[in-house]
Amino acid sequence: MNHNFTVEEINLICIFASENRSEVIEDLGKALPYLDDPDIEELSHRTIGKLQNMTEEEFEQLEMIEAEQNVTETGFSPT
Repeated sequence: MNHNFTVEEINLICIFASENRSEVIEDLGKALPYLDDPDIEELSHRTIGKLQNMTEEEFEQLEMIEAEQNVTETGFSPT
């Protein structure tokens, strides 16, 4: 199943990097009360929802490459 994570969602998942989906969901949830930016809060809720709708096996298949790292590796720069 393709869960179509955005670059922002993948970066958020990378911040809370863990060995399994359940821990990422738990850690993201723990951070929610401390978020004071409505856009980041919405991003976090959307990401948690997508993670909850996938299996651990699907999570393990995800390519977890942060956008900045990916830009450096490909040599592409948006500026």
